Amino acid sequence: SGCGGRCAAEPSQRAASEQPACGQRRATPTMSRPSICREKLKRRPSWAEGVILDSVDRQAAQIENTRQPNITLLTQEIRAQRNLLPDSKGIGNMSEALSSFISHTRIDSLRRLAEDVNAGFAGTGSIYALDDIPYEAAWGQHCHDDDAHKIGELPSTAICGNDITASCFYVVGELSKNAGVYSPICTLLSSLTLFCFRSVYGEVVMALPLNGGIYNLLLNSSTKRTASVAACLTILSYTATGVVSSVSAADYLKCSPLFEGIQTVPCAITILGFFALLMLMGMKESSAVASALFVFHLSTLFILASFCIFFVQDVGFGQFWDNLAWERQPPLMHSIFYGFSSAMLGVSGFETSANFVEEQKPGVFPKTLTNMWLSVSVINVCLPALAICVLPLDDLVGDKSAFALAFLAERVAGPLFRDVVAIDALLVLAGSVLTSYVGVCGLFQRMAGDRCLPEFFSITNEWRGTPHYTILIFFFVCSSMCVLLNGDITLLGAIYSISFLLVMGLFAFCGLWMKVTRPTLPRQINTHPAMFVFGLLLVAVAFTAVVLLHPDVLTYFYIYYGITVLMVMTTFARVAIFTAFLQILSSSRIVRAVLRICIRAKFIQTWIFTKLQVIRNQGVVYFTKSASLSQINRALQYIEENEEARWVRVVHVYAELDDIPANLLEYIQFLDCVYPRIRIDCILAHGDFGPAMVQHIAERIGVPVNCMFINCPEYNFKHSLDRMGGVRVIMNSERASLLDGFGSLVSKSAQTKDSTPDTAYTSLVGTPLRPSSEALNLALTQAQLEA
Repeated sequence: SGCGGRCAAEPSQRAASEQPACGQRRATPTMSRPSICREKLKRRPSWAEGVILDSVDRQAAQIENTRQPNITLLTQEIRAQRNLLPDSKGIGNMSEALSSFISHTRIDSLRRLAEDVNAGFAGTGSIYALDDIPYEAAWGQHCHDDDAHKIGELPSTAICGNDITASCFYVVGELSKNAGVYSPICTLLSSLTLFCFRSVYGEVVMALPLNGGIYNLLLNSSTKRTASVAACLTILSYTATGVVSSVSAADYLKCSPLFEGIQTVPCAITILGFFALLMLMGMKESSAVASALFVFHLSTLFILASFCIFFVQDVGFGQFWDNLAWERQPPLMHSIFYGFSSAMLGVSGFETSANFVEEQKPGVFPKTLTNMWLSVSVINVCLPALAICVLPLDDLVGDKSAFALAFLAERVAGPLFRDVVAIDALLVLAGSVLTSYVGVCGLFQRMAGDRCLPEFFSITNEWRGTPHYTILIFFFVCSSMCVLLNGDITLLGAIYSISFLLVMGLFAFCGLWMKVTRPTLPRQINTHPAMFVFGLLLVAVAFTAVVLLHPDVLTYFYIYYGITVLMVMTTFARVAIFTAFLQILSSSRIVRAVLRICIRAKFIQTWIFTKLQVIRNQGVVYFTKSASLSQINRALQYIEENEEARWVRVVHVYAELDDIPANLLEYIQFLDCVYPRIRIDCILAHGDFGPAMVQHIAERIGVPVNCMFINCPEYNFKHSLDRMGGVRVIMNSERASLLDGFGSLVSKSAQTKDSTPDTAYTSLVGTPLRPSSEALNLALTQAQLEA
């Protein structure tokens, strides 16, 4: 067009004018969009228009990159009915295996009819062959080498232990307000709850040992929207962790005479801003630093407990008897009910280890759960009991409740040890702030990679490689929560408790749900269903107590949780939003006149069209073993309901040519007609299904591993899911039924006796086809006319 190639050509026009040769893939028919040539603009683009042009150029290049084939195209050779296909390693002569496809020429005419009557036709699928798969044993050696660089038991326990044991600094005072002298009983109940969830977390996380916590579990056992909504609770939990830790650190800093004049809220925001700056500079959590800090923290608390014991031995239990007669002591049941909710705040952070399970050596995760349970049980039971024996309850529930342990240390060991405890609190709570930043950045990037959040959150700084937008947004959200609640540790702790307890309850519910929906999933730890139910009931009691004790906090919880959910739901609805905005832009002169002030409507239209093309050209992969029409149809239903991508590659891995199912290609071509808005390709890959195959396909076709789907593995599947690189389990196994799932609720371990090896991607049989458009009616009409 005379623009020197600087404006992107229309992909659909090129696809119509250029015939693909053998070994090349035909471009996907896409919606047409207005193209903008920079040299032909009547006036120089404004800054905003220049940004849009650059974005359009990048996205157009991204679309072209997704269409560049790196695999052998077989469709043209099959349609030409040639007997010999191009020889390639591992493929050979496939004319017999593909002969059934040649005879079904009626599918092509039906597809053309579907293209005529369906707007947004996604394009005709193709058939590809893939070979040169790397040797699986070499990949196994690579995974073994990676295990040597993973962290062991002490560093893993230290990273999550610093978070959970830091709760004692702000829980002792809050627990004394609600339970009084019955505080140790409440902490024993929280320890019992944690004992139940040690087994719950052990089963569900070891069954799906991938980072992400509850988001990862629900993503592999339910819908994508359900997992995203649950992930919003984890995001809110991280937010409350950062705010509560920063406010508590500021309170302990104030207990020193040197800093007693500082304001809590500005100091907390300063701490949040300091760690945001460190994160922007590329700071990460260090396992060595975390281990040293954990040892120092436990040593400080041990010395504090020892001083308290010596103090009580010297002065006797007079203070304890005085506290028993405390006039403000609530009734027994009232104290235990509401005190239990405060004690559960002391075990917050127990899910931290599940968020970095992939970085831990094999077998370390269950040990970290046991270590956290033991440490937090001893600390949370001993310190409140010793505080009641040493300090008056009026002081514990008064102004000094925010820094109760520092006040306790001053009473039993003097001002010097008080400063040591304050320094320990500042360091450990600051580490919790850093953990919240690292955790939320990892979760946002994972969700952006799964296309649950805008790609905006996956952008990293070119200088330090940090997700700066995520860090800055998280800092502003934490600061706003700190300002709105005026640094009130009681209200902040209530928000933290609500989000944390909901996440814990979801872990227990998800464990029961997976026993029903994923009964054949290999489990290293089998927990009795009664443990899930008992833990869920305890969490429900604690949650009810928090809501009844702080009903005014629900307003703030709804605001922040609603904002997070709205952000996620907007991502799922962005295609509808873009389409609606285009309609408004084309029909409303007022909107065009307003936009013309700063930017021309043509630029907005071009950017939206390009964005829609990028979204639709995102690809997903589904691995299938058998030629089950029901199985592939159910997978397409899942993709249509949960993914914006409209390009599906159905991959079949075979060892020998005779293993290729006779009707597989015919079924895929038929489903390509039934789902005209989805382009369905078939890839025949020669080799063994395993981690090497998954990684190789991801590199060759440019689809990330977390956008590859399989069916639930069975007990005899030879690869662990964490070795598979993050593939998603979307359906149950073919040989399992819901009755098997309910049977697993009765027995600790349901076994499938007649399972077939390597049935990692087979599915339930018997689901009827669901027409997604008029194509199926056209197919039936055509069949009747021919009859």
